[in-house]
Amino acid sequence: MRSNSITGGRRPMTRALLATCLAWLACGAAWAGTLEGTAAYRERIALPPDAVFEAELQDVSKADAPAVVLGRARLDPAGQPPFRFAIAYDDAAVKAGRRYTVRATVRHQGQLMFTTDTHTPVLDGRNAPLELLLVSARGGAKPKPKPAAAAIGTLPASYEGELPGASNPIAWHLDLMPQGRYQLRMTHVGRPEPNRFDDIGRWMQERDTGRIVLRSAREARVHLMPVDGGAALRKLDTAGKPIESSHNDRLARLPKFAPIEPRMALTGMFRYMADAAGITLCADGRRLPVAMEADFRALEAAYRQSGTKPGQPVLVSVNGAIAQRPSMEESQPPRPTLVVERFVNVWPRETCGNTLADSPLRGTYWKLVRLGDAPVPAGARQREAHLMLASDALRVSGSGGCNRLAGGFELDGDKLRFSRVAGTMMACGEGMEQETRFLDALGQVESYRVRGSHLELMDAQGVPRARFEAVAMK
Repeated sequence: MRSNSITGGRRPMTRALLATCLAWLACGAAWAGTLEGTAAYRERIALPPDAVFEAELQDVSKADAPAVVLGRARLDPAGQPPFRFAIAYDDAAVKAGRRYTVRATVRHQGQLMFTTDTHTPVLDGRNAPLELLLVSARGGAKPKPKPAAAAIGTLPASYEGELPGASNPIAWHLDLMPQGRYQLRMTHVGRPEPNRFDDIGRWMQERDTGRIVLRSAREARVHLMPVDGGAALRKLDTAGKPIESSHNDRLARLPKFAPIEPRMALTGMFRYMADAAGITLCADGRRLPVAMEADFRALEAAYRQSGTKPGQPVLVSVNGAIAQRPSMEESQPPRPTLVVERFVNVWPRETCGNTLADSPLRGTYWKLVRLGDAPVPAGARQREAHLMLASDALRVSGSGGCNRLAGGFELDGDKLRFSRVAGTMMACGEGMEQETRFLDALGQVESYRVRGSHLELMDAQGVPRARFEAVAMK
């Protein structure tokens, strides 16, 4: 029987024995419950980029009194539906015999756009995830008509140009492909090798501004503006504004599509069955065959040893190239194929998640999937290790896999510190060492980074100590 805690934010981890569970409660800790769900509306309307989604857990027991809010989740910006939310609440505030509901809204600049209009009972013994339907609010703000986006021209297309860099010019090659995918190569002119860096990801064109936005898991967003009917793309600054400079800021469209063969670190959902291998890349969602050459055998062996059933996908990390290889059908032309130049690792409990929209740090159920560079297994008959940072208070709750955790946190921009994080006193047959390492990692956290559905907690040197994935509550 034991209790682990992080005290004083930066002081080393202490392990104090607690006499009873009453002593634990006397420390002022409160266990948090969670309501998970999604919300959507039927109208085919795109939300403004600064719209806000909010879901509230309400006590509506008293018909002649205002509803009491027990917890809320907020997505700012809301993004586009469906909206995935998680409402954290204090278990102690829930009383038997009372009526509870969840209400959701979408607002733009304070004006109500969408809302739920039916009672959705919760905390009544049903454990299924919530599915809320939003309806248009009468008199609510409606999206303003948007100007037609600037023309890009026929896709696929390749663009090239030499743009200024911090110390040397950078030669850009950009491939824009249908379905919102891109490939980018930047070569630092005059620098010794390695001076070439490849990237892949998703692109979108903003309807209101016409700007093209490149988004990947590794790099900051890139903003470009089509000009001259798509004959060129003008490079914008990080805020999406024109760069006031005498240097070149344009990428010219090539007469013919000339795609590169990206060579880079890649992750994706890999599957193998009956001598057929394929992968769905996390960065852009492409499904590619995997060539059975180079370091493929190491990948195949790791897949078999991971315990994954044949044909089931598992997240893998590799260094490789997307190269043209003959199609398995003789009548078809060569097709892009992943060549595994070096196998890195398999991550059996992870997925690509949603790479198009960042999950909010607060109000999200974060499942622990890595400690340092090691995958985190799930113990039999135990809860998965996870964290939830409350949306309405500076408190954190979760599980180390054996014991429930609770404590506080401090947040300033991308700076994050945990304090007074402690666990209950249960002793488990397995997973205790991992739980201790988890608590130790939390004591080293100084900053965080959210990319898509993944959260990384980093120490003072910027080294990731723990990695999490946003998933539905289990």
